Amino acid sequence: MNMTTNLRERTEPQTPPPVIGSGDPGGGNLEALAQEGAAFLAAGHDIINSALSGNSQAFLEANRQRGGE
Repeated sequence: MNMTTNLRERTEPQTPPPVIGSGDPGGGNLEALAQEGAAFLAAGHDIINSALSGNSQAFLEANRQRGGE
């Protein structure tokens, strides 16, 4: 058997998928991080809206993708 044949016949070892547990085993700050992320997104949204002129806002709303376009 040559090397090319050996490589073609090689298969990946079958490993079970990782088990994803519920809850937050990493120290209990998941909820705090989620709240911080939501506040960060809201602040960014507010800054963007304050920077847009009325015409820019109307343009963005008119060209927003809907339904998986």
